Amino acid sequence: MLKLSTQAHVRNPGPKSRSVVLGSPGSAARKSAVRVLLIDDDEDTFLLTQRMLSSVRTPVHLEWAPNYEAGLEAIRRSEHDVYLLDYRLGLRDGLELMREAIALGCREPIIMLTSENPEVDAEAMRIGAADFLNKDHLDPVLLERSIRYSVKQFETLRALRASEARFACFMQNVPCAVYMKDLDGRYVYVNETCEKVFQPKRVEWVGKTDDMLWPKPTAQRFAEQDLEVIRTGLVLESTEIIQQEDGPHYWLSSKFPILNEQGIPTMIGGTGIDITVRKRLEQEFQEITEEEKRRIGQDLHDGLGQYLAGISFLTKVLQKKLAGKQLPEAADAGQITQLVNQTLAQTRDLARGLCPLGLEKNGLPAALEELSTNAETLFSVSCRIEIDKSLTVPDSSVALHLYRIAQEAINNAVKHGRARTITITLCRAGETAKISIKDDGKGLPRDFAQKNGMGLRLMNYRASMIGASLHLENVAEGGTVLSCVFPDPRSAEKPPAKRKHR
Repeated sequence: MLKLSTQAHVRNPGPKSRSVVLGSPGSAARKSAVRVLLIDDDEDTFLLTQRMLSSVRTPVHLEWAPNYEAGLEAIRRSEHDVYLLDYRLGLRDGLELMREAIALGCREPIIMLTSENPEVDAEAMRIGAADFLNKDHLDPVLLERSIRYSVKQFETLRALRASEARFACFMQNVPCAVYMKDLDGRYVYVNETCEKVFQPKRVEWVGKTDDMLWPKPTAQRFAEQDLEVIRTGLVLESTEIIQQEDGPHYWLSSKFPILNEQGIPTMIGGTGIDITVRKRLEQEFQEITEEEKRRIGQDLHDGLGQYLAGISFLTKVLQKKLAGKQLPEAADAGQITQLVNQTLAQTRDLARGLCPLGLEKNGLPAALEELSTNAETLFSVSCRIEIDKSLTVPDSSVALHLYRIAQEAINNAVKHGRARTITITLCRAGETAKISIKDDGKGLPRDFAQKNGMGLRLMNYRASMIGASLHLENVAEGGTVLSCVFPDPRSAEKPPAKRKHR
């Protein structure tokens, strides 16, 4: 054996227990020494261990507990960095002591000492031993390495446990739903908010995919979003409408890739914030705004329109009287009548724009037909309409948002695209429905993304209010097409499927 300088210091050891500091000399070494407790009922083992640790570079403070009870009491005090535990301890054994120590909350590494017993070694590792050593083939290098690496390993484990505890505390109290999936779409983690809000317990989520937890259209949409996140490597934000026990809720969803060191996605992370209260307030505000528009439209039609109609009638009478007297002012009166009639027509057009009467009376298809006719009159364009007559939108709020989106899209096509032909389409698309406005204008400019104007922002806002998605793109033959994909009203009429709770 390699013999290095040794310093031993005996502290009031008691009848059989002993304590020595071994390794590098000096007070600094004693303060930084690894505190090792040997639990063994054979004093020769202690002396042999003391001699081996005397030749190592790592300063070691070695203590000896000569029996099971003394060892358990020392572990209970938690004064050591590592425990060397012999398997044979009289009538009891080291495995039993290890189980009892872990039950007491022992967080320090335990190294099991055996005599070529694979079964005991395997059981010790299963219980929680940091390492096992064969007493018959022990040497200073092997013993020092096992002690040093066990201490380092458990320091890392303690730091990991502390990190996991902070993570768990954060996830428990964060006011949003948080989850992680693997690349096959299986949930590997959900926090307690997911558990509380969406009913299935966390253990029921882990290992499941979206099609096991959500209705088919929702699961399909989530799967498409996951693929988009993996493909682009970018954050994807959306507003989701989820049916819950107290009705539909709006969730601001954010999905993002979780990358490895090479920048390759290994998982998908996601958060969801319940913005139902905000959305309901926004919807109330929108309803108030639309109600005010209807009031103004009715006032224009029934109030100002009637006054203008009266003025037109009076000026027409005046024109006839002046013409009967063959006065030249008759032509002026006729011009006034013409101007008043033009103003009356514009007033009625404004009233129809603010208050689409066809929408309330006959539903969205009729309102879109009226919008098409008005567009041809106002803008001198050809506006065709293609409508699936079986598609109805019974929710007046949804119908109004779709109408306003189509109205804004037509205005943009004429004003910015210089379109001459516009086509409005309302149809079903699989599990969803779609309204699209296609034009033959000059298309989107190259810097369109930087010029994201108020009109498009309002259309996006309206789409989010009804759980729809908005897409605007150039078409190959020229012009643009704006598509708004929204939930099929037929699926909204179906009651949400009840989930089984275990």
